Amino acid sequence: MKKADGKAAIDYAFHCIITDITGAQLEEMGALVREGVSTFKLFMAYPGVFMLDDASIFRAMSQAAKHGGMICMHAENGGAIDVIVQRALAEGKRAPKYHALTRPVTAEAEATSRAIALAEMAGAPVYIVHLSCNEALEKVREARDRGLPAYAETCPQYLYLSLENMDAPGFEGAKYVFTPPLREKWHQEKLWHGLAHDTLQVVSTDHCPFCFKEQKELGKDDFTKIPNGGPGIENRLSLIYSGGVNGGRFSANRFVQLVSAAPAKLFGLFPRKGTIAVGSDADIVVFDPDEEQVISAKTHHMRVDYSMFEGIKVKGIPKIVLSRGRVVVENGKFTGKPGSGEFIRRAQYSGT
Repeated sequence: MKKADGKAAIDYAFHCIITDITGAQLEEMGALVREGVSTFKLFMAYPGVFMLDDASIFRAMSQAAKHGGMICMHAENGGAIDVIVQRALAEGKRAPKYHALTRPVTAEAEATSRAIALAEMAGAPVYIVHLSCNEALEKVREARDRGLPAYAETCPQYLYLSLENMDAPGFEGAKYVFTPPLREKWHQEKLWHGLAHDTLQVVSTDHCPFCFKEQKELGKDDFTKIPNGGPGIENRLSLIYSGGVNGGRFSANRFVQLVSAAPAKLFGLFPRKGTIAVGSDADIVVFDPDEEQVISAKTHHMRVDYSMFEGIKVKGIPKIVLSRGRVVVENGKFTGKPGSGEFIRRAQYSGT
């Protein structure tokens, strides 16, 4: 909080990654929730770095529920994936595309199902982050049909990009290395359907930009050394409006719910955020539904040297952004100033 104080231009909040569970850390979770940090990210992937065993996950879920917090789960079977990765390397398969081919949809679906089962035993809600495939989507659908507090998000890259993008010439496929990986193209329409019918509640970005030059290139001879992540936060609203509302998949109201109202409710920010009402913060995006643009790294404002969505034409552009009634962005130009944002002490998990 001290590092952020005086530097943020907009309101912000934190959530924590848990990589180890001890008695002291379990108690600290309660203190963090009281401070306003009400969500905790856990990993079923990345053995030896982030991955927790089921017992630790269950304890964390139980503790989070006790204090009104929520677990955000990266759901992939990291142990099995690690074996598949080592086999690929031994066979000399080192190109970027093998990052995706060594992380099968079954590994994501199994972990999603296991996360939901652990949450059910703990009597806790669970939020599956960056869901990428139909097999995992079906696990969330089944849980919600049973009335469980299971929630999930997807990201624009899984709605617009596919495994085919990783066939780009040379090392260009490294631009699309993130986790979970890109899937076969047919999964896209399943995810759009999930957004329209509330199997998926949120469109996030998992914005994690690494420059192609010098950073992504660290894995030029070994896909396991390519930094995982991609830039997407600037294009989220336009991509979802264009594909969802202009694409005839859902209404403008559903669009607002997916990108604003539902996340505000799920993460304890509502009604201060996520609605236009007396007493709420005047956080407003003035959106032109008819203006078109072609996404390009030449014109975006993110501090990264490429765009995942290069060349994609979108219809619907944010024009003005107000934070608590003050204009901070106008026609793509930042007009605010650092130090005007504040830490949001979130309410307890509220459900939706």
